[in-house]
Amino acid sequence: MTVQLQMIVSVEFVGMDGVLQRREVANVERIVDVACLDNFGLSLEERKEIQRRLQGKLTQFQTDQATQRDRKCQDCNRPRQIHDYRSRTIHSLFGTCSVRVPRWRSCECGATSRSGAGHVETLLDGRATPELERIQPELGSRLSFREAARVLDIFVPAARPHNHRTVSNRLGKVADEIERWDVASPYRISRAGKSPVSVFIDGAYIRAVPGYQSRHFEVAMGRVVSQGRAPRQFAGAPNIATGKHDILRAALRAQGWLPGRDVTVFSDGEVGLQSIVLSATRQPVTHILDWFHLSIRLRHIEQAWEGIRHLQDLNVHLRDVAVHVPRLRYLLWSGYVREASEAVMQMLAQLDQHPGLRDAAGKLRRLCELINNLGTYLVQNAASIANYCRRYWSGLPISSSPAESAANSLVNARMNKKRQMRWSPIGAHRVLQVRAAVADGRLKQAKLSLAA
Repeated sequence: MTVQLQMIVSVEFVGMDGVLQRREVANVERIVDVACLDNFGLSLEERKEIQRRLQGKLTQFQTDQATQRDRKCQDCNRPRQIHDYRSRTIHSLFGTCSVRVPRWRSCECGATSRSGAGHVETLLDGRATPELERIQPELGSRLSFREAARVLDIFVPAARPHNHRTVSNRLGKVADEIERWDVASPYRISRAGKSPVSVFIDGAYIRAVPGYQSRHFEVAMGRVVSQGRAPRQFAGAPNIATGKHDILRAALRAQGWLPGRDVTVFSDGEVGLQSIVLSATRQPVTHILDWFHLSIRLRHIEQAWEGIRHLQDLNVHLRDVAVHVPRLRYLLWSGYVREASEAVMQMLAQLDQHPGLRDAAGKLRRLCELINNLGTYLVQNAASIANYCRRYWSGLPISSSPAESAANSLVNARMNKKRQMRWSPIGAHRVLQVRAAVADGRLKQAKLSLAA
């Protein structure tokens, strides 16, 4: 004899009148004789079906209770008659809810109802719940739009498969709402007093859609750090309504920056990135050249010299080069820019007189080019080179590594590296806004009011 288990899932409702109502949601059956781990507990499809039914009954009960509140006329307080019923469809995270909503006849008093939406209209204001409108953009910012729709189909009960275009459209609306909310945010007083605000900024290139003015376009992103506050990430693409400096200014305001307060900028020395910060603050800023970008140039020179210094007795003929190459790192680490520039000039003068430099394909020519590039880099960024040694031992930042981290989390993980996607500036900008809000935890705090 087959022994069958029957598990009934029901829900109890208590309305405004205090009457208890019990309604059955699902009936799960199991056979004891063929019990195995496959039918242990609920399966994914059973769980989705239970959630869908439970959501349907909850929403209809909630609508019915709101209908009872709206039945009384707002002018004479007498009950109104029901003309007919209509169906309203709301998309939620646990399925599509179709509820019956009554339409009322005109009240016998003949008075026009006072302005203001009723409880039902307030409850059903929109086509999708805010929770779904946040989950879809978050998944769309982390994954591709098609992959986000596929993940939703796996775990979320729905009458029909999710559409990747819906995910993309809702991400765009959420991104526009976040941007308007950030740009319109007021100045916030920082708990750190008048401590300086640090801006770590960097750029990255994204493949453009066919037909754009170039194959790639540059986005600026970074991180704003202020003492006593969690770091704030920002990103912006070119050729959009909101400029990059407006996005950065909103991030500065959120970190407690006020006009007149010191701002320290860390970048790789690109003039365009510095101009974004200057446009955002509208005041002079303190710029510090990233030590990593400076150190990597020194490393190339050291490697080139190590490869040739034992050939043709170069230690004798290029004595200045042999002396100054090991010293360059110490000079720049300690902030001796003038001494480092003089050492570069002496090395270039001695290399120009060496007869082996005439061989354009030789390693010596490569060393000369690297030293010449370093000299130009020092001239362009002489005012931005600080005493890195003192800052390092004082616990102050010396590199733009937070900006590199922001580039990896905001851009590379979604748009670059092995991703073969192409983007329009407005599409990339919207994804960046949502990714930054997700990374900072601002997406859950945002008060979004999306258009239906």
